Amino acid sequence: MMHKFLQNKLWRDKAPDLMRAIGSIVHIKELDDTEYEKQLKIKLVEEVQEICAAQTREQLIEELADVLEVVDAMCMLHQISLDEVRVRQTEKRDHKGGFFDRAFVTIAEHPAGGYGEKYCRADPEKYPEVL
Repeated sequence: MMHKFLQNKLWRDKAPDLMRAIGSIVHIKELDDTEYEKQLKIKLVEEVQEICAAQTREQLIEELADVLEVVDAMCMLHQISLDEVRVRQTEKRDHKGGFFDRAFVTIAEHPAGGYGEKYCRADPEKYPEVL
């Protein structure tokens, strides 16, 4: 007797065959580029959440590897090389820095009409104004 479970998620390429090899029946739908990109983004969020839940170094390595796999797929979909991404990473690090100093900003006060104010006002849910 078989038990069906709704999946509706992107699986790694070899996973369906691995499951079939142990007796499962896997129903697949091929995605167009638009739906594939949407599902890659959903998968990226899922993998990032799993990074946050990781309890051990090994689990963290596992989940970081999954994130990189999604990044690789997104790059391939958009014909972006990892070298291009690394160049941009270096440019941003050179201009803005990385995250190595552990600077956690609690409040930022910006001049009226300036870039910082406009940036925060564009996303008030994320950056509520403190009175």
